[in-house]
Amino acid sequence: MAYYMSRPIPKFYYDKIKEAGSLENAVDNFWNNTLPHYFTQDKFYGIEQEQRPLEGVVKLRADFTIRYIKNGDPKKVVLIEDKKRGYETQESKWIAAVNQLTNYLKLVRTEQDRDQVLYGAVTIGTYVRFYFLRPGEQTIEDYPTTETGKAYELKDDEAEVHKVLNEYVAITSC
Repeated sequence: MAYYMSRPIPKFYYDKIKEAGSLENAVDNFWNNTLPHYFTQDKFYGIEQEQRPLEGVVKLRADFTIRYIKNGDPKKVVLIEDKKRGYETQESKWIAAVNQLTNYLKLVRTEQDRDQVLYGAVTIGTYVRFYFLRPGEQTIEDYPTTETGKAYELKDDEAEVHKVLNEYVAITSC
């Protein structure tokens, strides 16, 4: 089946991530041009991308925040944290990114409905892992997938990534 990689724009940005020396904004550009195929305005979603702070400035938000906006109530439902390629095999980078995502999700929890499950993803280069934070919990858990906890490659594992993104839409649009 054809998913996001069959579209020329996401494929273009995927190829940019794969280029030697690519920066984190290459990963941002991929998501910026892929997420709107799933989290659409006609389904009441808005996608916010954090502006890149100056180097050395503390980052206070996830790279992408997806809001479900219904009846004027804008709830943050999915956060995505990403890092540039080259660190995909470094466990310390994954741990740091997961800790960032966890902190962002806990912050969202204090800002809105505390009884809501929040969802997230961490992307390093072309690999993505999916997570969720249960109400009342302080640590995120791996989102159940075909191979729970796996870092899925955006092209090679496109069907699974597509499936999870569609599940996030179905779960958060209630």
